[in-house]
Amino acid sequence: MRWTRFAPVLLLACACGPGAPQDGETDGSSSSDSTAGGPSTSDAPMTTDTPTTEGPAPTTDGPEDETCPNSQPTLTPLWSGLVEQEEGAERLVAGGPLVLSDGRIAVPATARLPDSTFGVSVAWVSPDGAPLGWKTGELQALEHLEVAGAAVAADDTVIVSGRGVVGEQQLPFIARFDAGEPELSRAALKTTVLDVPKALALPADDTAVLLGLSSHQDGTWLARVDIDTGGALWELEMLPSGHLAPLSLTLGPSGEIVAAVGMWPNNEAAVMQVMRADAAGTLLWTRDLLEPNAPTGALNDLVVTPDGQVVVLQRWFAPEERITAIGLSLADGATLWETEVAVAGPDGAPELVRAHVDADALLLPIARQAAKDAPLSVELHRMSFAGQVVHIAPLTLAGRENGRPLVEVTRGRCGELVVLQKEVVPWLGSFAP
Repeated sequence: MRWTRFAPVLLLACACGPGAPQDGETDGSSSSDSTAGGPSTSDAPMTTDTPTTEGPAPTTDGPEDETCPNSQPTLTPLWSGLVEQEEGAERLVAGGPLVLSDGRIAVPATARLPDSTFGVSVAWVSPDGAPLGWKTGELQALEHLEVAGAAVAADDTVIVSGRGVVGEQQLPFIARFDAGEPELSRAALKTTVLDVPKALALPADDTAVLLGLSSHQDGTWLARVDIDTGGALWELEMLPSGHLAPLSLTLGPSGEIVAAVGMWPNNEAAVMQVMRADAAGTLLWTRDLLEPNAPTGALNDLVVTPDGQVVVLQRWFAPEERITAIGLSLADGATLWETEVAVAGPDGAPELVRAHVDADALLLPIARQAAKDAPLSVELHRMSFAGQVVHIAPLTLAGRENGRPLVEVTRGRCGELVVLQKEVVPWLGSFAP
């Protein structure tokens, strides 16, 4: 893996404390109450506060350590480079950057090897941006392989779930990678219905929560499985359909399971549902956010904030391209607020892959590209838990002047912002906290 550096470059020093949890990796009485219909706006007006491009430095959870880059102005570029392909292999990045407790960064990908076999690969990068190489797991003679989700477990291993395909047979799996090592274990998912996993979240134990589909019957399903055996603890039908709609899954600060599915219109039926379940697989509430005669749009992302809110991000395509957010109560799904995050402009339509949850705000990396070969622009929007975009800062991806507007962010162990731009040759970099 060749690593290309760009100026300005400031290498981070050695590791320096516990890392912030990755998106979707953190972790009552049963109730079947649900609220149907579009969100009420009478008590939750759309916010229109104008954000500032100048403001105080965002707060982070990074440790105060002399080895951490805490003397640089906020969002000063620290290091950057390209995650190069190895000769003879083709890899497609399948998720955002994952940070281990010692500061190393893992980038999961699907891999097609020279003999046309498929497997899961992980690129490992040191805390200061030095490449540590690709590690590829067990290979199979498959016609297709898809990584559905990846996250860091409590023991600092990287858990990856996905599926292989041979003919019409689905081969869903869950696998474990150690830091910098090839695949340690792989187990077939022993689920009854869910055999096309699409999203993964990890509670604080040796289980994983999966959101996905069934290849042999309709429906969108949740399942909780044992990581090392693949055995299902329970499966729960979320919707009787939803095959063509985007899916999103997240966990709350106490392990609350929240899932969403949404697209309108599509080739089946328009849908925009948010659901919460408990750890035992009991449905607690369902919220229907589909509005009558809604414009064309889709679910963008779903997160839970530390103060107990579910934030649903939506991407609208018509009549105008924009991104909006809705805050719901984690307790019962009631609407708390609505806001417009970003709209189309001269630089192109706003694109958001995933939000990152800080201790006191959401980080929304908004990327734009007006045309295929047009310049790529990236802005970091900071949105309060009250739904107000309070600060917008440009991010310059040194050496990546154009490319697809697919950007994800997380926090490094020192609170620095780690940015991944998803391309055939991805860009990875870091900015001061």
